[in-house]
Amino acid sequence: MYSYEQLLSITGEAQWGDLAEALAFNALPATLSPDMWSHQYDQQTNQVCCTRLPEDHVVFATNPGDSHLFGLEPNFGCCTANFNQGWPKLALSTFMGWKEGLASVILAPSVVSCQIGEAHVTCRLETDYPFRDTLTYTVTTDRHARFSLGIRIPGAVTSAVVDGAQAQPGAFFTVERDWSGTQQVQVSFTMETKLERRPNDLYCVKRGPLLYAVAIQEEWTRLEYTQNGVERKYPYCDYEIRPLSPWNYAFADDSFTVEEQEGWDAPFSTERPPISLTGTFVQIDWGFDNGLCHEVPDSRVPLTPPQQVRLIPYGCTNLRMTEMPWIQAESPT
Repeated sequence: MYSYEQLLSITGEAQWGDLAEALAFNALPATLSPDMWSHQYDQQTNQVCCTRLPEDHVVFATNPGDSHLFGLEPNFGCCTANFNQGWPKLALSTFMGWKEGLASVILAPSVVSCQIGEAHVTCRLETDYPFRDTLTYTVTTDRHARFSLGIRIPGAVTSAVVDGAQAQPGAFFTVERDWSGTQQVQVSFTMETKLERRPNDLYCVKRGPLLYAVAIQEEWTRLEYTQNGVERKYPYCDYEIRPLSPWNYAFADDSFTVEEQEGWDAPFSTERPPISLTGTFVQIDWGFDNGLCHEVPDSRVPLTPPQQVRLIPYGCTNLRMTEMPWIQAESPT
C-alpha cells in the first residue's frame, strides 16, 4: 500500500491510487480479525478453514502450516510490528499538493488544512465510499484564492459526475475556480456489479473497488499455550476457525441484487457489513482435504436447485469463497 501511495505522489498517475485502494479495502481488512487483536500471515481467497496444517500437507511454499491461523504473530513477528502502519499511512495519503493547489487522491473520510498562496485552506471529504457512491467536499478559505482541486476518479467505477459535469474514470478531474468562504463540490459514481474471469475458469464478483465473497458461518477456537517462557493467553492467543455452513458453490447467474445496510459503525464487520449482494448459486462437488478446499472443484455438475446466497465485501470476511465457477444451472435430476 505504501509503495503505491509513494508511486502516486511521485508520478501523479491515478492508477496507483486504484491499486492502493484495492489493498486497503480488500486484502488488508480481510487478514485482520474485527477487533484487530489477531491477524494472518498468509491469506487465501478461497479460505474455508483456518486450522493447523499437517506437516506433510503444507501448501505455503516457504511458511509453516500455522501461517494462516489468526493470532498475535503467526509464523513471524514482522506483521505484528508493521500491520498497524497500513491505516495511518493511508490516511496521510488522502490529500496531496498538486498543480499549485490540492488533490484528493485516496477517497476516505478525511480533512486537510494547508496554505495555498496567501490563503489558509481547509478541505473536508465526507463519504462512505467504497460502500456508497457519493463524495462531498467542503472547502473553506480565510480569503479569496484561485486554485485547483484535483479529484481522483477511481478506475473501478463505470461513470462519474462532478458538480454536474461528466468525469473520466481512472483519471483526475480538475475543479478550478475562485474560492471564497465555504463552498462544496459534489461527486457521484455509478458502480456496476460484474463477474470477472480468474484462472482455472473461475470467476469473482466485483462492484467498484470492492471484491465480494460468500461469507461462511464460522466457529472460533482459542489456542492458549506457553512458548519460549511467554504465556499466550486471551486476548493475545491464536485461533483456529472452522466452517459451520456450506461453501461448495458455483455461480448460476450473473445478476446480483445490492442491499445497503443502515446503522453500521464498523465498516469491515462480518456480522453487520455496510453493503451486501445477493446472487443465484448452486452447490457442486468441491473437495476438501487436510484443512483446505481443492484448488478447483471436483465436478461442475449442480447438486442442488438454484438458491439465493448472500455475498459481503471480501474485507468483511474471515472464512470465504471468492473464486468460483459459473455454470448454466438446471435443477439436478
